[in-house]
Amino acid sequence: MISKNLLFRLSSFIFLMILIDSAFFISHAEAQKAKVIRLVVPAAAGDPLTIKDEELAKRFNERVNGRYRIQVFPGESLARIPEYFDAVRVGAIEMADVAWGIYSGSDPRLSLIETPFLFNSIEAGMAATKELLPLHDKILQERFNAKALGLMHFSGIELIMRKPVTRLEEWKGRMIGAISPAMSRMIKDLGGSPVTVMWTDLYTSLQKGVIDGTANGIHGSIENGLLDVCSDVTYFFGAAAWNGYTINLNLWNSMPPDVQKILIEETEKAVDWMHNKLLEYEKEDMQTFIKGGKKIHIISKEERDRWRERLLPYQKQQIESMGEFGKRVKEIADDVNSRYPYQVKTISVE
Repeated sequence: MISKNLLFRLSSFIFLMILIDSAFFISHAEAQKAKVIRLVVPAAAGDPLTIKDEELAKRFNERVNGRYRIQVFPGESLARIPEYFDAVRVGAIEMADVAWGIYSGSDPRLSLIETPFLFNSIEAGMAATKELLPLHDKILQERFNAKALGLMHFSGIELIMRKPVTRLEEWKGRMIGAISPAMSRMIKDLGGSPVTVMWTDLYTSLQKGVIDGTANGIHGSIENGLLDVCSDVTYFFGAAAWNGYTINLNLWNSMPPDVQKILIEETEKAVDWMHNKLLEYEKEDMQTFIKGGKKIHIISKEERDRWRERLLPYQKQQIESMGEFGKRVKEIADDVNSRYPYQVKTISVE
């Protein structure tokens, strides 16, 4: 017979083994639980801007083997757009893909690259992104507890109108929607009357006749249905439009180096994909306007120079007010503009 003492010792050993085994499986399960990275993007579900982020998330999630998981939240499904930056700063949201210039009230340097007539073409803006990124990363880390992961140049700001504008004199009296402080200044200096409108409200503002038109990106205007409430499109590349990826700095610093590397690589792929799509849209969007029966106005270089001259004092003031940062941005802009100058578009029916 087994003594009671031996039986007690045996049962204690078995119980201890069960505890150790359970602890191992609990620890292993916890280790396998992915850290969720919530990525917000202003565009709606199904929009190419959202799709690119969903593809980014898919690629990243597959490569990090369950340690992290990016989850995309389009539009304002998780937070209001004006709250994105602060939410990333405090960690309420981990990651954002949004126009940094929206938040220039907290630091005016964020909107310098949106200064009217600073960049002259979509190609110039795209060529500048990699040099502009580290300049903005420094600001974001110092001021906003965020890491800049990528910068995208979308396209030029053009005019989507219910009433045509083809000459400098025709800006006068036009009520034009301004989606940023820089656009408001451009409209004002060109003789128009800026009306501050969130880009999500442009459709209803045009539909109700609150504004005569808006200064906005072309493809975004198409995606948001503005063709239904406008009659004229004026191409003049008034300013460069941008979006950038940011991630909470505390989260970034806590990531293993290999995960950081993967995230940077996949963000760069998303930026490159978006740039290639936007170059395709440059041609496709023109055809969309033609098929939609819209009147297309192409501003000549000579006429654009008249418009640009009106904004040069403001441009100079902005650049000089930002010290070394402004000086470096201007150097980058001058370089890419010399390689990719303003090109007058041609209208061709396909």
